Amino acid sequence: MRKRIIGLAIALCFSFAVTAQTNEKAEKTVVESVYILPKKGMADEFEKAIKAHNEKFHPKGDYVAGLRKVEYGDKAGWYVWIMGPTTYAALDTRPAKENGHEDDWDKTVEPLIQKYGPINLWNYNPKLSFGKEILMNARYYEAWAIDLKRGQYYRFEALAEKLMKTSEKLGFAFLIFNNPLHTSESADVGMIWDFKSYADWSSDSGFKKEFEKLYGEGSWQNMFNEWMDITNDYNAELRTIIR
Repeated sequence: MRKRIIGLAIALCFSFAVTAQTNEKAEKTVVESVYILPKKGMADEFEKAIKAHNEKFHPKGDYVAGLRKVEYGDKAGWYVWIMGPTTYAALDTRPAKENGHEDDWDKTVEPLIQKYGPINLWNYNPKLSFGKEILMNARYYEAWAIDLKRGQYYRFEALAEKLMKTSEKLGFAFLIFNNPLHTSESADVGMIWDFKSYADWSSDSGFKKEFEKLYGEGSWQNMFNEWMDITNDYNAELRTIIR
C-alpha cells in the first residue's frame, strides 16, 4: 500500500459532534471528504460560494458540511470539502437533484473549480479519540494519513491509545479515523490534532515528557521504535478551518 493524503477532514478537521446511538449496535459515524482545487485567482470567490452553498443545503444535522484549506503539505493550495459527521444511511438520502442541490453546485461552485482530487470516506473511531469538542472550536489542525504495514493494525491501536491518553492530559484534541474503502494508493488510518498558532505548532508541547510520566522512562523511544516497525510511511498536512 502506498501513502496518500485523502481527506481528514481527515480529515480531514471540521465541525464535529458524534451522534449518539441508542440501538444495540450503534451506526458507524462517517465523514466524506473531497479535495478541490479552485481556479487560479478565484480562491476568495470559491470560499464564498462554498459557504453560501453549505448554508443553504448543509447547515446542520446529517448533511452538515464544512471547508478546510491545506496550507502546507503536498496539496498546499487545495481545499477539502467535508460532509459529516453523519451515518451511512444518510448518504442514501443526501441532498440531490430533487431539491436543487446539484443545480446550485453546478451554477455557483463548479465554475470556480479547476479540478477535483481524491474523494473518500472515513470512519470515526471513538475508542481511540479525545477532544472532538476542542476540534470544533479550533482554527488549525494537523492531519496525517498513515500507511500501516499489513497485519499491524492491532499494534497501532495499542500505540494510538497511549497517544490519546497523553493528549487528554495535555488538553489537545486527538482523533483517529479508519479508512473503510481500501485502494492501492489509499492510507489506512487518519490521525488529527489541533494547534492554536504556528508558533505553538513549532514549539515543544511537552508531549514526550507527559508520555513518559504516564508510561515510564524510556517509553517514548519504545513508542517511536514501535511506530517505525508497524508503519510504511505517513503524509502530513497543516490545515485551516474555514468558518
